[in-house]
Amino acid sequence: MLGVLIGGLFAFAFGGMLLILFLSARRIEDEVNASARETQELRKRATRIPRFFVITSRPSPQIGRVDEKLLWQLQQYVQAEQMLADEFVLQPSLESLYRESGRKPVGH
Repeated sequence: MLGVLIGGLFAFAFGGMLLILFLSARRIEDEVNASARETQELRKRATRIPRFFVITSRPSPQIGRVDEKLLWQLQQYVQAEQMLADEFVLQPSLESLYRESGRKPVGH
């Protein structure tokens, strides 16, 4: 009688542990499925968003008419500044450091 009682208790405890294990695994699986469904719904909603922020064409330089005179002035200014920088590197002094090139970029 005692053996049957201990066997019954063991079977009840073992069955309870299996039931707990099964239900917790099922709960985890349900959470994963719910997360996957939510992700799919978000993706569906995102496809319905207007695509005016998305660039659909390859970017190309948007340079208009090039002003040759302005480019020439910039080139002359950069060359003059480069000459002053080279002079300062070869013979550093306060005068050569703060000397202006005499040319200033001027817009028109």
